Amino acid sequence: MLALREFASSFLFIVSCLIFAISAFLLYWAVIMPILAIIPFLISLVTEIYYVFTVQENLILKKINNTLMNGYASLTIRA
Repeated sequence: MLALREFASSFLFIVSCLIFAISAFLLYWAVIMPILAIIPFLISLVTEIYYVFTVQENLILKKINNTLMNGYASLTIRA
């Protein structure tokens, strides 16, 4: 009878350890991985905002300057 009790106790301990491992695994995928997935999204968002406010602005300013310079060049050629 003592052997059966020890076997049952060991079996329940092993099952509880497996349940704990499975719950820790699910917690990792449900909580920690989405947090880690936000980091590349934030990096891409920051680079896009940087691009919009620096590179696009410089391209627009260059286009305006080229238009103005071409306009002045055509005025000087006509004159």
